[in-house]
Amino acid sequence: NHYESAVGSFNNATPLNTETFKDTNYKLDNILKNKPRDEPVFMFCTGGIRCVKAGAYVKQQLGFSDVRRLQGGIVNYTTTLKKENKAIDQVSHFRGVNFVFNDRMGES
Repeated sequence: NHYESAVGSFNNATPLNTETFKDTNYKLDNILKNKPRDEPVFMFCTGGIRCVKAGAYVKQQLGFSDVRRLQGGIVNYTTTLKKENKAIDQVSHFRGVNFVFNDRMGES
C-alpha cells in the first residue's frame, strides 16, 4: 500500500500507491496498459504472498509472459543477505524500512 512504498522501496520501482490490496488489480491495469506483453514485470512485497496473487493476475488476466517476483518478499531478501554476512546497507538495493504487519512494525 502507499504507506509501505513511502517508507521503503527498491530504486526505480513504480509504487502502486494503493489503500488496500483490493485496489491492486485496478492499479496494475492502468500502469501496465501500454507495456508490451513480452516485457518483463518485476514484483516485490513484504513477505511474498501478495506478489504471488498479483503475479498470477498479470500473467493470466493481462497476458504478460515474463512475470518475476522476489521470492519470499523483502523479508526473505534481507534475511538472505544477513545469512551471507553481507553489510546490508552496502549491498541491498532496497532502501528504507520494510513495513511488516506484526509486532515488529518495521525492519531495517
